[in-house]
Amino acid sequence: MLKRIFIFLCILPFVLLPLLSIDAGISADEPVHYVQAENVYRYFATHGEDLTAINTPITFLKYYGQSIDNFSYLVNRFLGLDEPYLTRHLINALAGALTVLFTGLLAMELAGYGAGILAIIFLLLSPVFLGHTYNNLKDIPFALGYLVSVFYLLKWIRLLPEIRYRYLAGIALGAGFAMSVRIGGLVLIPIIVTFTLWQAWVRRPTEKPALRKYALVGIVALGITLLLASAAGILNWPYGLQSPVRHSLESLKQMTHYIVNIRQLFEGEIYWSQSLPWYYAPKYFLLVSPAIILAGIPLCVPLYKKLGLIVFSLIVFCAFFPLFWVVLLHSNLYGNIRHLLFIYPFLVILSACGWVLWYRRIKKPVWKWALTGVLLLGLAGPLIHIIRNHPVEYVYFNRISGGVKHAYSLYETDYYFNSLGPGVQWLEKNVLTKPGADTLVIASNFPVDPFFEKRFPRIQTVYTPWQERGKYNWDYGLFVNAYLGSAGLKGQKINPGDIVHSINVDGLPMCLILHRTDKRDYQGFRLFEDGRFDQAAATLAAVTKEDPGNETAWLYLGWSLRRLNNPAASNQAAEQLLKIHEGSEQARELMIWNDLDTRKFEEALRLSEELERYNPYFEPAKTLVKAARDSLAGLK
Repeated sequence: MLKRIFIFLCILPFVLLPLLSIDAGISADEPVHYVQAENVYRYFATHGEDLTAINTPITFLKYYGQSIDNFSYLVNRFLGLDEPYLTRHLINALAGALTVLFTGLLAMELAGYGAGILAIIFLLLSPVFLGHTYNNLKDIPFALGYLVSVFYLLKWIRLLPEIRYRYLAGIALGAGFAMSVRIGGLVLIPIIVTFTLWQAWVRRPTEKPALRKYALVGIVALGITLLLASAAGILNWPYGLQSPVRHSLESLKQMTHYIVNIRQLFEGEIYWSQSLPWYYAPKYFLLVSPAIILAGIPLCVPLYKKLGLIVFSLIVFCAFFPLFWVVLLHSNLYGNIRHLLFIYPFLVILSACGWVLWYRRIKKPVWKWALTGVLLLGLAGPLIHIIRNHPVEYVYFNRISGGVKHAYSLYETDYYFNSLGPGVQWLEKNVLTKPGADTLVIASNFPVDPFFEKRFPRIQTVYTPWQERGKYNWDYGLFVNAYLGSAGLKGQKINPGDIVHSINVDGLPMCLILHRTDKRDYQGFRLFEDGRFDQAAATLAAVTKEDPGNETAWLYLGWSLRRLNNPAASNQAAEQLLKIHEGSEQARELMIWNDLDTRKFEEALRLSEELERYNPYFEPAKTLVKAARDSLAGLK
């Protein structure tokens, strides 16, 4: 009976996940990776003459193998498909289904069919993992390669000293695929070598001739396996092909300390991702993993007696060492647990095995039923969350953390912009089908061209950060709540007449759809740009009275008042802007210029140095520091 259930659950993800992925939006990373896949295609099509794929000073995508992105591009190109992102999502969903399959197989290998069944259920009812199977073509495929290589490594070392080449082929396939997605897959090589040598030493033959043959055959076979895996990892990676060893090591270094620095809301504070607290990743695992899965992990300790030290250590190592390593190196992480999503199936496996072992230890039927009830109750919450919030279910915080409602203004929620998908669908159904809709301009804080360019080619789109939305001329806006900061999420005041719909998770807005009927903020900004400061100030002051949450109106009201020689009123406008957007560099810049105008040079220097520390990438900060220092030097 258990075997039949297990087989059914192994097949289910191959139907379920592709169907669920159809509703998914385009993630924050997809457009640039799709363009990079086209560049990779041109590199090979021109026999290496087109070097665009390795000239990526802004995106740094030359360091990625992104094999599944490249594969999806080839599928789209050669089949002539009109929905390239749908193809990507379906292919990624199949990679997710394979990840679920191998999670179940590995758990079954360790503790039987019951553990395999529970591991599959746990993984499918993990909202964060499930959501990423729809459109994350980096972390889900990497997790698949990591898992497959460890699965076959387990099979390989369990049979030693007998050598089975099919398991070596599985190791090569999994490790090679992981490396082809991210060069970080190189970490599998020391894992494979270490655990193979450990088991090989324990299982070594006692006779010297047999030992020599065993060692020679094993070393040669494993060496060839790792060489094949490494070769497979760079086959479709232009930068790696140009210098396999040097560029692989360089890319591994870049991936360990990624040079992109992204602002993150964490524990109610804004951090640069390179400066997040050391416990960022461990805490997120505790916040977003279903509580029932976390509770089962300590229960797996008795598995050590069943599996033996080496096999048990392998699974625990693969589950926890990468987490320990990124903490030790203080790696640049952001976006919840997604960079470490590859260890999550191992946590699920340990938890499933733990619960099954505990279940087997119970003798009385009544307590077995009680434990079953606990499991069902623990899984009910994630299941309900998935059903209610699809396709944005990846925005999830467990009950221990207080749920999404508690986390909303403390942590990033829709960091991957997934709510844009259902937001665009609502807009298409309710607005874009009406006469004259093709003349509309749609704004967003994410490049939304890929959503419209095929079906609505005449629609104009405008990219704008949320805080600068008033500077642009647009009719409808799709704005996701990413990177707004705590004050922005808690205290944002928007003209109620502008909000026509919102995509919510647990009742909290992830994406606001605005219909802009009043463009006086844009008009006031244009008046300021044209140098008509008195008219700009009058127009923008009227806007702030009716729409007190309008950052653009407050900012350019402040700048207009400064140009009208009213620094006190200008500072008041800047202070109002900071109440709305606590991280506004522009408001701080304005206040510093007002201090310089009024000869408060010491205060200007203090604030400008503080601004430079707050955002070292804000170019005006350097100018302000120099201006304040020069002004103070002039006094002396």
